[in-house]
Amino acid sequence: MIWQTVLDVIDAIESWIVGQGYWTQVVLLLAVLGPLCYLLAGLIDRLVEAVLAWHSRRDQVAAGPRNTAPGPRSPAADPAEVGR
Repeated sequence: MIWQTVLDVIDAIESWIVGQGYWTQVVLLLAVLGPLCYLLAGLIDRLVEAVLAWHSRRDQVAAGPRNTAPGPRSPAADPAEVGR
């Protein structure tokens, strides 16, 4: 595909949008940017979740194995009991 053709198409679309009324432009803007922003937010959410998951795994490995045996819990270990 020739780049000049791509630029001509973009220029034609831009000229068509500019010639439309205000409310038509608003509807077109929302129709294009709404889904685009939704997809971008989903991508950012997945990236942040992956980074935080990697970070928390690294912290767990550095802390060593935890004692998961059942037993009595001290009140200080329960966040709901702090400050009572």
